[in-house]
Amino acid sequence: MKRLAIALGIIALVVVLYKLKYPTYSYRYRMTVNVEVDGQLRSGSSVIEVSVSKQPVFLPGVNPLEYAERGEAAFVDLGNGRNIVALLASGPFAEGHAYPAFLVPKHFKMNLFDDHQLASLSELRGKWELEPDNLPTLVTFASSTDPATVKLISVDQIEQTFGPGVRWRGVTIEMTTDAITAAIEARLPWVAKFTAGLSGSSVALSPGKFTLNGPYLKRT
Repeated sequence: MKRLAIALGIIALVVVLYKLKYPTYSYRYRMTVNVEVDGQLRSGSSVIEVSVSKQPVFLPGVNPLEYAERGEAAFVDLGNGRNIVALLASGPFAEGHAYPAFLVPKHFKMNLFDDHQLASLSELRGKWELEPDNLPTLVTFASSTDPATVKLISVDQIEQTFGPGVRWRGVTIEMTTDAITAAIEARLPWVAKFTAGLSGSSVALSPGKFTLNGPYLKRT
């Protein structure tokens, strides 16, 4: 019994020392997508959490920082069955998979390999509007119950896609301590299947270019 207690104590000490040497820092931000419909502003938002952990480097080329994201895409209800969804990715074909993790450090021009700047992540505050060249990938679903109806869209196609009276009004980012959003499955009920990676949980819209899958919609 005494030996077991000593062994457990040693394990606990090792864990504490490891966490001290390789800490994890987290922060949250709210992404809000704004669209004007017939003179009325319609918005959808999502609170996303990003964690950055220092990790040991045993081999050349290994990143000393590990990133993890939790959160979901932002859904905007435009009315009459129309919608816009800002994915957890960027680029014309959602090729920027790491977009959620680097959005905030990029804005604050941070060098996360600097320990002092890394440790200040949780203290960041502010609100800003994203530039047109730094927006998330946007899609729409002709039917919210059928992922196969997905269509990529760009901000200069909003009126063409949804008709007169629908205008793009931008995306804002705000640092927050609010809870991580959990609402996308109420809007798109098939997201749970996509997140679980079950059979049929992807839609290839442009083979070799864009495939809708779970991490674009929700990360846990």
